[in-house]
Amino acid sequence: MVQRYRIRWTKEARTRFISARDLTSVWERGLRRVDLPIAYSEGFTPHPKVSFPDALPVGFASTGEYAELTFAAPIVPDRDLARLSDTLPAGMDITTYLAVPDGAPKLARMLRATLWELVWPPVDVAELTTLLTRRCDELLAQERAEVVRHRPDGDRTIDVRPAVLALAASARPTAGGDACTVLRAVLRNDGPTVRPTDLHAALSHEDIAEPALYRRVAQGEPVDGGLREALSAAVVPLVPDVDAEAA
Repeated sequence: MVQRYRIRWTKEARTRFISARDLTSVWERGLRRVDLPIAYSEGFTPHPKVSFPDALPVGFASTGEYAELTFAAPIVPDRDLARLSDTLPAGMDITTYLAVPDGAPKLARMLRATLWELVWPPVDVAELTTLLTRRCDELLAQERAEVVRHRPDGDRTIDVRPAVLALAASARPTAGGDACTVLRAVLRNDGPTVRPTDLHAALSHEDIAEPALYRRVAQGEPVDGGLREALSAAVVPLVPDVDAEAA
C-alpha cells in the first residue's frame, strides 16, 4: 500500500551550505540508514520518490522547507519520521508531517507565499529599524519597485513590488542579550520569482548593509498579520512574538 507524506523541515547551521544538487543525496543516505520503504521511480535509473517544491539558495537558512515522500509500504510516521530526522545532518530536522489523501492538490499549490526573515547584526539597531520601517512604508506605497539583478548571463531588471504582500521591521533580542534588527516579509510564490536579496536591493538605496542572514521562516497562505503555515494551519506572525519565542 503506497503512502505519501508531506513534511516540513529545517535547513539551519552548516546545512544551509548544502546545494540543491547535493540535497537529494543527503536524503537518500538518510532513508537508507533507517531502512524505510521509500518508493522508487521506474526506468533505467530509478530514484527515490522524494520531491522538493522549491530550491533554497546556498547560504540561506530555513525553518520552512517542504518535501513530499512516497513510501511503497505503510510506515508509523511518529516513529519512523523521527528516526529519519535523527539520521539527517545537524541542522536538518523534520518538524511537521501530514499524510496526503488521494486527490489532494499538489504541494506547490499549498505554498502560495513565503515568510522571509532578514537579520542584521546588533549594531545601530534603533537607527536601522527606524530606517527600514520608513523604507518599507515607501515601498508599499509604490506601484513599481525595479531593481537590477546581476547574473552571469547578464543583468536583468525586475519589478519587486507585485510580489511584496507585507513588510515589518523590528528589534529582537539575541541569545547573547543584545538586540538585532529583523525584517520580515511575505512574498508571493506565484509569478516571477522575487528573492529576499531583491527585496534588500529595493530597500537599501545602497546605504543599508547586506543582512548577516537570510532565513525562510515558513510557507503557506498569506493572511492579515502574517502567513498560515501549509501543513499545521498555524498563523506565523509578521511581527515575531518575542516573549513566545523566548518561552
